[in-house]
Amino acid sequence: MLGLDGCRFEYGTLLGYPPQLGQDGEVTTARGRWSLERRGWPQGETELRVFGNGHYYGRFMLRPGHTGVVPLQARLVAVTLADQAGAALADVGTGAGTES
Repeated sequence: MLGLDGCRFEYGTLLGYPPQLGQDGEVTTARGRWSLERRGWPQGETELRVFGNGHYYGRFMLRPGHTGVVPLQARLVAVTLADQAGAALADVGTGAGTES
């Protein structure tokens, strides 16, 4: 969907300042907003943070491929999936969703 060469999950770490895919589907870098439409993905990995119930659990590190522009809608789907992963991690942490 995002045309990635790879993706990995880092549990509970925030090292460095990689570009970040935000909740609005846009990428920001240390220098501000990055135009994916004009410039493609930034070099290196881009992080997608995972939260559940207001708690930070980790981040997906996205390694972009050599595909063209990734539509905003596809990026928003990726953000939604990361949100669902965060909700699942929060449920595991609280015991919600388990049968007695």
